[in-house]
Amino acid sequence: MASDSTHNELVKLQLGCGLNAPLGWVNIDASFTARLSKWRVFYNVICKVAHTEPVPWPKNIIIADVRKGITFPDGSVKAIYSSHMLEHLGFEAANFVIKECYRCLCRGGIIRMIVPDLYQISKKYTDLMTISPKVEHSQNYLHSINLQKAPYKGVLKFFYKMLGHTQHQHMYDECSFRELLEKHGFKNIQKMDYRQSRISDISAVENRGRYEMSICLEGMKE
Repeated sequence: MASDSTHNELVKLQLGCGLNAPLGWVNIDASFTARLSKWRVFYNVICKVAHTEPVPWPKNIIIADVRKGITFPDGSVKAIYSSHMLEHLGFEAANFVIKECYRCLCRGGIIRMIVPDLYQISKKYTDLMTISPKVEHSQNYLHSINLQKAPYKGVLKFFYKMLGHTQHQHMYDECSFRELLEKHGFKNIQKMDYRQSRISDISAVENRGRYEMSICLEGMKE
């Protein structure tokens, strides 16, 4: 493990930060609206055409697509946090991102990721259908796993997709999520609750609402 002095100089990354970009973290996002927000006037025009409100993106966000790699040297990061990002990547892309996370973490570095829990979501659906079968349960299930089609057509459908309303590309339960981390070398993988972490200032990036029907796993690079 790195010495205390060296470890204190390492960075903490938040991947897919959204609107929460606290100081002390390097906050990365690749959302199309985050890119557009750099050209405020043009962005506002696009939002009017798409009948949607502009997203108030923080100015300190770094625009980067982690599917192309994490642009930090080997062993230069002490913590990586991501909430509800991985499910928006395809299976191969997710594998590449986890491999990149392992590469740039230092020895003793921590990865902490939250994803929707396919098991919890599916169990809720099957339980409801067993008790009282209703069409709305199926609709709610599809909404929960984000597989519903865009509600618009033509040009509006194009803008709807481009403005960040992306569908899920892959879903995980605890077993498959844990296997993904283990496959790329992470050890001491633990299921964590809200703000239960080996990362000291996790409260800066955590949001309790992100834990509903979700699973959080935390692993270490030994």
